[in-house]
Amino acid sequence: MDKGGKGVGRLLWLDMFANVHIQSTFKCEEGFKTRSFDFSLGNSQQIKNHEIIKSASSRKTGTIVTLSGIRQSDYLKRFPVRAGNFTKHFGSHFFSDFILQKAPKTYLSISDKSLNFPEHILKLLVEERDEVVVETEEYGDLYLKNFICLPAASSDLEGDNQLHYIANDRTVVSRKIDGLIGFKRFGKTEKVVFHGCVSGDFLDKTVNQERTNFTFSEAISKDIAKACAKKIRKKVLKKETRKFDGKRKKTLEKFLDEYPSFGFASSKKLLSRVPKNAVKEEQFARALIPLRIRRDIERKKTIQKVVDLLASEKSVPDDFQKELSKAVEDVKQEEQRQLTEYVLRRKMVLDVLDVLIRRVRTLASGKRDFQLEESLHEFICPMKIRGDDPTKIEASDHDLWVLDERLVFSKYFASDVQNKKILEDSEDDDRPDLFLFDRLHGLGIEGEEPLTRVMLVEFKKPGKKSYQDKYLPNNQILRYIAKLKEQSIESYDGEPIRLAPNCVFHCFIVADIVGNLKDHVASWDVTANGRGRWLPLRGDYRGSIEVIQWKDLVKDAMSRNRGFIAAVGL
Repeated sequence: MDKGGKGVGRLLWLDMFANVHIQSTFKCEEGFKTRSFDFSLGNSQQIKNHEIIKSASSRKTGTIVTLSGIRQSDYLKRFPVRAGNFTKHFGSHFFSDFILQKAPKTYLSISDKSLNFPEHILKLLVEERDEVVVETEEYGDLYLKNFICLPAASSDLEGDNQLHYIANDRTVVSRKIDGLIGFKRFGKTEKVVFHGCVSGDFLDKTVNQERTNFTFSEAISKDIAKACAKKIRKKVLKKETRKFDGKRKKTLEKFLDEYPSFGFASSKKLLSRVPKNAVKEEQFARALIPLRIRRDIERKKTIQKVVDLLASEKSVPDDFQKELSKAVEDVKQEEQRQLTEYVLRRKMVLDVLDVLIRRVRTLASGKRDFQLEESLHEFICPMKIRGDDPTKIEASDHDLWVLDERLVFSKYFASDVQNKKILEDSEDDDRPDLFLFDRLHGLGIEGEEPLTRVMLVEFKKPGKKSYQDKYLPNNQILRYIAKLKEQSIESYDGEPIRLAPNCVFHCFIVADIVGNLKDHVASWDVTANGRGRWLPLRGDYRGSIEVIQWKDLVKDAMSRNRGFIAAVGL
């Protein structure tokens, strides 16, 4: 039994419009006649003003349906107000019927706007491409007709590229496939879109009686769309897809160069495993992170399996050596990728830091750019935070390794924080640029009490030549040390941290030794590289103050990073 043709559409006329007038010209033995009547909603006499007259002027058959007087209901709220919007919606809704030329010739008139169909839709057709067969195991053969159209063909539909599901020669549903084929508008000037019409026995048998939907699930609908999209990319839009994927591959390779830890397979293989519409580095990362996690989990399982086997009394299988070698090699390669990414990041930090220092140094004498100066501090360590503040975990990420490799994992530090927020019972507003009291990494041992080592760092503007007459670098540092020794340090959670009487203070001033500063440190010892200055602390204080020039700070960090670069083979 054929589906459809139940008159549901005509019932909707009555529900939506107050006035429905039908005029139909037909041919009979007596020639051409015209039947006209009003179709009304009621319990009786739904047909009114019915008459049949001989048509003297018309020699063509056809039907004119006049709908007017939208009822005060949800229809009125949703009905397109402008005639242009209505005709656009009408054309989009019946697009596939008209493009396949399965619908009768239709003349649409609304207000003062009139259009002929399918002629209006055919004007949007740029090219018809060969029909292809989509072979599926679950749904049998599906037949896909393919059309390249102007963007207006999709103007009232969600998305640019469309797949229309056809059953019994009628469009049932349409769905966008932009994400499945990867791109939206395409062509030389990106001014065309794709429309595909898919049909087959499976669709004919699973459409509902009204031909408004299918009886299968959304999952099956998606599965059919994926199968069609795969064929579209491979056959119908082969040239466009190759060009699009070529650009994606270049972007992915650039991403892998910057983030080697994601390069656990070839770029070609990785491209096939990310969504087809992934074109940006963030999208690649979002898609590859779950894959990398799954690989890590599988690798851990493999290693654990080897460990469990060695710990047991079971006999070792013949392929054990091969399996063990593969597991070890996988771990080695993953470590290499992660180390490469870390080294590249360090190099980027040093490159930017070097340029930033030169930019600040070249500022005209007497002028200051506080934003640039703060950027130097921020680049090495975020300002106005405590590293042990649990609410600032992300913000406290730092690059203190630039100063000293032992500070890579430093957690207990205060950067540009007032003393009163560090010391117990203090109202002092002084703010050391960087104060480190790490008890876990580099400077001390977890639980060490009292502290026996503390680091203080002061950053001075690169190229600064003029300091106040009363300024002495050692006096500023000694003032900080005196306040630290007088009062206990207070951790973020309120825990007091005492300093040992013999606590050693490692103090650094990062500055260019020029102008007044050169005179102030002229009597200090010269450092091993011949460019810095060093002053031992005596009397009540233990430790030293060292002046490191900005260029030496970066040069030394670069030298240390070269060892990593050599290790990863860059």
